[in-house]
Amino acid sequence: MEKIRLIITLSVCLLSAIIIMRCLLFQDYQQKVIPCSPDEGTEFITLSDEILSRFQEAIRIQSISYSQHDSNTTALRMMLSHIKNNYPTIHSSAYVTHELFNLSSLYIIQGSDQSIKPILLTGHIDVVPAEVQKWSFSPFSGAVDRGLIFGRGTLDNKNTVFGILEALEFLLKKNLQPKRTLYIAIGHDEEVMGLYGAVAITAELKKRGVRFAFMMDEGCPVLKDGSFPGYSGPVGLIGTAEKGFATLRLKLEHPGGHASAPPRDGGAIVQLSEAIVKLNNNPIPNSFGEGIEVAMFEHAAVKQAWWMRLLSSNLWFFSPLLSTIMSIKDSTRAQISTTMAFTQLSGGVKDNVLPNSASVTVNTRLLPGHTAEDVVEHIQRIVNNPAIEVEVMYANPASSISSTSSDGYNVIHHTIKQIFPHAIVIPGILIGGTDSKWYGELCDDVYRFAPSFLGTDDIKMFHGHDEVITVKNYEQTVNFFYHLLRNLEKSFEVELRDEL
Repeated sequence: MEKIRLIITLSVCLLSAIIIMRCLLFQDYQQKVIPCSPDEGTEFITLSDEILSRFQEAIRIQSISYSQHDSNTTALRMMLSHIKNNYPTIHSSAYVTHELFNLSSLYIIQGSDQSIKPILLTGHIDVVPAEVQKWSFSPFSGAVDRGLIFGRGTLDNKNTVFGILEALEFLLKKNLQPKRTLYIAIGHDEEVMGLYGAVAITAELKKRGVRFAFMMDEGCPVLKDGSFPGYSGPVGLIGTAEKGFATLRLKLEHPGGHASAPPRDGGAIVQLSEAIVKLNNNPIPNSFGEGIEVAMFEHAAVKQAWWMRLLSSNLWFFSPLLSTIMSIKDSTRAQISTTMAFTQLSGGVKDNVLPNSASVTVNTRLLPGHTAEDVVEHIQRIVNNPAIEVEVMYANPASSISSTSSDGYNVIHHTIKQIFPHAIVIPGILIGGTDSKWYGELCDDVYRFAPSFLGTDDIKMFHGHDEVITVKNYEQTVNFFYHLLRNLEKSFEVELRDEL
């Protein structure tokens, strides 16, 4: 017995020593960067009344996409005119060509060194509809109140588009030709799948044989203080992957009949409801330890509180515990799970008639490596009712996972630290959808980031009411893209990782 106790004690001591040593010696993934500030003079863009006014005018243009075949084309044309009239240097520069694909734009800024692979920046000018009565200010007013700019598109995604345009106009006014060729794609129908914008541009670039070192689309934000476990400051999330999605329909046919004599099996509605409850109580198991969350925690580890650093630097041992922590909140559980949401239910035509059929629509968001077929298999196994038909109505696969050690990741990381110096930068997964699903096939790596400074509760403003951006954050957005363009001229591995 004493020998067993000794072996257990030594094993625990050895395990503890390994965990502590890994914690103490763990790699610091955070770059050391000199922050951007107004003291930089010509390298800082102060948000003037003119810059603000251009953005407000863009918000006032009601460039709404209602469906794939219904959008406010008059407003979209107004937006194109607004851009052309207010960014004259871009549209007159010898370095720039501008092409239209339906109502989407492609700008090509020719670099001086054609041997370097180009990069692609993307955004979109269309927005979703807004319920006017639920807003504090008109959703298309561009009103400024207490340092907040109100309006549909202030976060999704006119801030990105006009941040890029302001930065490029500022750069070209200096008559500076970039070394690396830059492509900027501005979609007009991203909110309704991008079938006439991004798809058309992708097809043309593919035909031309264009290949990008990396692209950056809209995506994850900079989260405000305390939004990430064990770190009290802000966190810049670079989306290195994007979940896929699939729309499924569960349908049950039944003889029906008169409501005065209901069958023992309850009929179509009861059986379908039982299936829904089973699936809700038996979600697809989370995949913690198999995806981006590993790098996410490891890149944060050195800056976290000691107790969390201990966990993050030893995922080989503590993954089950962190998996449990991540599963508590809906928002974090979605990052490590393929999710199912029941969004539409139909069945029955009259209050005294048992329906002949009932159906439910399931919206599922797929982790990289998961497919719609995997979800169908899970549904069939849990429901275990051959009378219920499972149909995949539409599916778009998840993206691959991009590198966290590439030039593209390094330059985005560096630029985030310049504009948000107190933030740590970590990879993450975007649980929504972007046009990058189309452009991705042209790129070595795809990153999804928007320099929006948000709390976890602010995410509801996307497609919600009272969508706002602070005046300060819009200034940060403009400076982020300007410094990103400037940083593309540097050597990522030498200058960016060990600046000055």
